[in-house]
Amino acid sequence: MEKYWGFVVLALWLSAMLLFGLISTEPYGIEENAARGLLLNWSVADNVINPVLILGVPDFRALLFMPIGAYWPGSILAAKVLTLLIAFAAVSMLYRWARDSEGKEAALIASALLLISPALLSQIDAMDIGPYLLLGFALGAWMDRAYRRKPRYFGGWYFGQMIWVAILISLSPMAIAYPLALAWHWQKNPDEHKKSRHVFIGLGISTVVAVLISGGWDNIAWFGNPVEALALALQGSVAWSRADIVWAPGIIATVLLALVIAIEREFFLRDLLGRMLFLAIVFGLVMANEAWALLAITATLYRGVPLLIRWNQSWHKQSFLGQRGLVAVLTLMVATTFMWQDKAHALMHKIEAYTPEDELIMRLANIAADQSRPFRVASQWPGRTMLATRRDVLPLPRYYDNLEQLEKNLKGLTHLAFDPYAEENKLLADGIASLTGVTETLALMKGGVILAVRDHTVQLKHYRPPVNPEQNEEQPQTNEATPADETKNAR
Repeated sequence: MEKYWGFVVLALWLSAMLLFGLISTEPYGIEENAARGLLLNWSVADNVINPVLILGVPDFRALLFMPIGAYWPGSILAAKVLTLLIAFAAVSMLYRWARDSEGKEAALIASALLLISPALLSQIDAMDIGPYLLLGFALGAWMDRAYRRKPRYFGGWYFGQMIWVAILISLSPMAIAYPLALAWHWQKNPDEHKKSRHVFIGLGISTVVAVLISGGWDNIAWFGNPVEALALALQGSVAWSRADIVWAPGIIATVLLALVIAIEREFFLRDLLGRMLFLAIVFGLVMANEAWALLAITATLYRGVPLLIRWNQSWHKQSFLGQRGLVAVLTLMVATTFMWQDKAHALMHKIEAYTPEDELIMRLANIAADQSRPFRVASQWPGRTMLATRRDVLPLPRYYDNLEQLEKNLKGLTHLAFDPYAEENKLLADGIASLTGVTETLALMKGGVILAVRDHTVQLKHYRPPVNPEQNEEQPQTNEATPADETKNAR
């Protein structure tokens, strides 16, 4: 019966997310590597593996995107629904984990709060790695139990674990917690069939191969502030930068996380899934972002709610308020706060409020909408830009020996879009500033700058004529665009 109730909850939750506007279907706000994975699958569906050559090999999230690439290429909605299903599957497995260790009551409260939390909602909307890490850890612990029940040394469960290790590590350095926790678990609990040596060898090979393929995990901001990450995650899309942060939720969450880990340290070191979450939180302290914050909030909910129930029961009161009064009040407060943030998240979609980077990409999409003009942009966010513009996009020209080579590289572009104040773009910004008259500023925005390249050599290869043929005859179009025309089009 519990299985059928799970399907009912899934249907209601999915309907609420889609009907109440909590999930955006616009090609904005998507995480960079997720955008690259989508582009790879969509291009494979069209028999063109173009993004791999231009943007590089994405993380192994692209493997999970294969169904939507095969059946719904070009659909942002299908990609978001898949991410919703992955998030719900992760919460379902976490519910079973908490139910087996602490009972149904604590598991139900923690799972319900996690499903409506702004941290999970924002990660789903951005298709970020948080839900995938939660599912990966939960599924990894389940696969290990299944492998231990089999007497065979090698088989589907063994190689499935090794492949799953490589997939998770390609997402984030925090996922190294998975093979370390698994090796620790096999060291403390050796199998009677002496499988430990094979597990250690397989984990070592999978980890090394995944680290080499990931190539240093692009687009990760190191040494972030954990309190800031928790505050941003709990505020959802309402806060986009440090200036918008309300610090109180982040401080409270940090204190609660520290208390839960200190009190439940024996459980985190004994249980396999608990050990994965604990190590991922520790490793993530040097790269604290909203995905790390989701893991921290998950650990706090699933271990903090049982602590709260036991504390309430320690009052030895016979009434409902004495047994569950504190639990009910705090659960209602947290749920109300989460739903208020979710409402603000939906309002942001309704009024079409975007992050500064997405506003810049939207301006580029408006420029690229004119199919009768050549367009080839080098962007700091190539995957997100290609997803929004559906035109030719290249990464920024970061490496060049001299200004002449930089000027030559710019001739093959019509536009550039980047943040000139970012540390990694300083050399490029200084080089472009030294090339007088080569570029023209079209837009200087909070998220960055859009430059038009004068006298570019980009030719129009694919032209879609207007719907009205008479309009095409009255206003003939040329293959070259002047900077003045580009400025007018951007406005």
